[in-house]
Amino acid sequence: MLYFCGVISQSIMEKVDKIFEAALSLFTTKGFHGTPTSEIAKTAGVANGTLFHYFKTKEDLINNLYLKVKNEMVEESTKGIEKIESLKLKLEYLWSKTIHWAMTNPQKIFFIQQYMYSPYITSNTQEEVDKIKEVYTDLIQEGINNHEIKEIPVELIYNIATQQLFGMIQYLVVNPEKYHDSEFMNIAFNLFYDILKKN
Repeated sequence: MLYFCGVISQSIMEKVDKIFEAALSLFTTKGFHGTPTSEIAKTAGVANGTLFHYFKTKEDLINNLYLKVKNEMVEESTKGIEKIESLKLKLEYLWSKTIHWAMTNPQKIFFIQQYMYSPYITSNTQEEVDKIKEVYTDLIQEGINNHEIKEIPVELIYNIATQQLFGMIQYLVVNPEKYHDSEFMNIAFNLFYDILKKN
């Protein structure tokens, strides 16, 4: 993982951000195997040695990029949720905010889907992802405790909900006009909620 000791200079962050930006673009267009680090460095406008100064291997780079993008998605989709009391409204807020983030960041959501079950994701990264997703699993557990969500394993519900949400995003990418159809989006959320709620 990428950790810096002390104060991070502006120039270092700019270089790292350029590497991340180049890697995201190339990984999502050429794939992991089809993207050499030399091309990432060239696209980022840094020396290959500079890339390896911050990331020991290509796998290290992709794990750091995955965590960065995953963190961004969760932060954007959960910002302000603490002000909402109803569980259903919280779920609708997360659902709609995640879709909005995905529609405005198509490369990033594609990257998450492309690598979330990748063998290149290390156990350490998965542990970090598990911490990041606690905001979702805690909400699911709250719903189970309040008898609002089906009493099945939290991890199973999380995976079902995630796959349904990603399926919705893929549909909207192909049919973007539906994203601006409030009636359709309302029907789509209720379909999502019906899968989770306790009858």
